[in-house]
Amino acid sequence: MVFYCPTCKNITVKKAGKIRIEKVERTRFKYIFRQAYRCMKGHLFIPNHNQSSFTNSFIEFVVILYLRSLSINSVIQIVRVQFEKDILTKETVLDFIEKVSDLLPTLDDVDNLYHPKRSGYLSFDGVWFKYRNKNFVLLVCFDPNTFDVVETKIETDETQAGYERLITEAVNKIGAVNVRGCYGDGDRGLIKALNHLLPHAPFQLCVFHKELRMGQVVPVKSVGFSRQLSPFQKHDIKVFQLLFREVIYAKTKDDSVKALDKLKKYCNKIQDERFLKAYRSLNYNFKYTLTHFDHPNMERDNNIIEGFNSIIKRRLKLLKGFKKPGNIEKYIKLILLDYRFHEFVGSDNKRRNGKSPFELTGIILPEYYNFIKLLRESLKLDFTS
Repeated sequence: MVFYCPTCKNITVKKAGKIRIEKVERTRFKYIFRQAYRCMKGHLFIPNHNQSSFTNSFIEFVVILYLRSLSINSVIQIVRVQFEKDILTKETVLDFIEKVSDLLPTLDDVDNLYHPKRSGYLSFDGVWFKYRNKNFVLLVCFDPNTFDVVETKIETDETQAGYERLITEAVNKIGAVNVRGCYGDGDRGLIKALNHLLPHAPFQLCVFHKELRMGQVVPVKSVGFSRQLSPFQKHDIKVFQLLFREVIYAKTKDDSVKALDKLKKYCNKIQDERFLKAYRSLNYNFKYTLTHFDHPNMERDNNIIEGFNSIIKRRLKLLKGFKKPGNIEKYIKLILLDYRFHEFVGSDNKRRNGKSPFELTGIILPEYYNFIKLLRESLKLDFTS
């Protein structure tokens, strides 16, 4: 085998002993010895030595640690304590994230690899985040039965056009004839997009979001401790909340309609602008809160959206650490893959406990503790090159 000096390209070389090379594995340092050569001009080198000093196991460990800790500095300090040596820098961690994200399959690739089963129900929402003083929204389509992500889009606003792009790609995956129903939080752009693209699919407006919106307008949470509210005001708020909940959690469609009329009369009687505003918000697109009565297989609320938001919003705050705009999509790709492979723990639903959204789609996966390692070994990827 012919070697040449990588510095001066001289092909006249001779052996110059062996050099110890340090490799960082997930739990320890590994030392290997490689044959060294020296050219006629005195340049010492190791042939074909262009691999990273970090192994795949260490790189994937650092990236999953980052996804769990939500802090680059925490990752650096944890690794520093473990190895009792300064190994990582912020730039190194970001480089790992970029490499891993580049090589891992996309959401579509994962679907084509495992073929998750879909229930036919779709849930839509938008998660807002800021990057370099600009606002963006991550539009997400879920399967509400499995909590799995079907499709996502990064847009600058929650518009009808943006949702139509999301809906089109989601429907292309499961087939328009297989769409059994849709859920959402009542965004106008979403409803217009659904009426345009899926006019025959029943749409259920999540009543939990209606109640959440009401709580933002009427200080129901302050009743127990507020000193600014008089006893009469607290009484009125409690009555309003009770009447509001009778509307959205009624047992029949007729009961819900009657409860809404009762709520309207109460608001007109009290003439509190907060009550009137909350009532108008409930009354707007009220018919979509009743869909589940005509379609018993659908739920009246869809808390998956809030559960997903609580996970994603914290992670999206970390985007300020990324300097290259292109890395935003790479990072979001990672957290979405992480979400799909993470196991539910402490869930009230025993069917979900101990299973990931991906497994709830009917996919049987081998036991794993790091989804990055699972995908790397399944697809024979290499993060070290």
